[in-house]
Amino acid sequence: MPPFLSSILIFSTFVTPLAFSFNDSNKFFQRLGGIINNSPKDEKKREAVSFTFNAFGDSGWSRSHQRKSSANSSFKRHYIKMDPRLSLIGDLNYINWETSVGRSCDLFWSPPSPSHYAFLTHPQELRDAAGLGFNVIGLANNHSYDCLRSNEGNGPLQTFGHIQNIKKQHDSKGNSILFSGVFSDRKSAVSVGSFRTPNGEVPVTFLSAYVGGNSTHCKYISCTAYLDKYAAEFKRKKGLRVLALHSWNKSSHQELKIILDRWLKMNLVDIAIGSGPHVAEKVYLLKTPYGEKVKATSLGNFIHPGLGYQPNNIVLKTQWTYDPSSQGLALNKLSARRVSCNGESCSMKEEKVYK
Repeated sequence: MPPFLSSILIFSTFVTPLAFSFNDSNKFFQRLGGIINNSPKDEKKREAVSFTFNAFGDSGWSRSHQRKSSANSSFKRHYIKMDPRLSLIGDLNYINWETSVGRSCDLFWSPPSPSHYAFLTHPQELRDAAGLGFNVIGLANNHSYDCLRSNEGNGPLQTFGHIQNIKKQHDSKGNSILFSGVFSDRKSAVSVGSFRTPNGEVPVTFLSAYVGGNSTHCKYISCTAYLDKYAAEFKRKKGLRVLALHSWNKSSHQELKIILDRWLKMNLVDIAIGSGPHVAEKVYLLKTPYGEKVKATSLGNFIHPGLGYQPNNIVLKTQWTYDPSSQGLALNKLSARRVSCNGESCSMKEEKVYK
């Protein structure tokens, strides 16, 4: 009980009934209750929160089979060169980071060849990407296990160690960031957080998973073989729910599409994202009994020096409203900005509006 209320109650026990009648006290507390219930703080809590969520394609900073990674803020420089005003950066920004993260690798999964690739990004490059605003980062893909042996652990474990440090730095500054796709304990595969935006806080649930992999790969990488274990958690979560899957060939990409459709139909997610083919595919605005949802089965490429020329890529742009009182979510806008990329060099093209 607030101290001033205690004082009022103590005082009321010592006054005569004529000085402070029941009716008078009842009116007083009604007025006091009205003041408390209608305080500006409570009104702000009930206000709907408008926010943006944008999604970018396959990214990283590595050329194939480099045993020692380097940090030159290269990803950051090339992003700013493409988008100097950070016009594509929203409140929440997903990116598929298609490399392991570490300082060195003693043994890659294969020797160098024209058809075999192995990538390793220095942790500072990923930290720079997070500093630009990429705060929903997917790490489950066919390059998560490129490094079989290093003094930092194998691919997923060395990545996990570095993202823990990046997350601590962000948390210490009060900035939320979600990583998903690699872990030391499968129970922590789903990443959950609350993001502060200029208009208020938004709860976010995020899972990045690989459509493929054997028992060795999937020991420390989120794989779709275990996806059903996370369905109940997504079902009960409120706010924005994001599922991002990565395929590695045509058949696994077909499986990816089936899984995305199933999770959307079951109302487990609000945005379903795919990657793998290295070219943009169709964006879908879906009207469901649970509200409008978004599906994009492939965003294509983004800044990555190890990838070739691809003019057909997109940055998915969405705007939502979250009502903290009802915990309801509504899609307000949907568009896709085309991006042409040649390795690390990307340029923005036209934008297609869906809503």
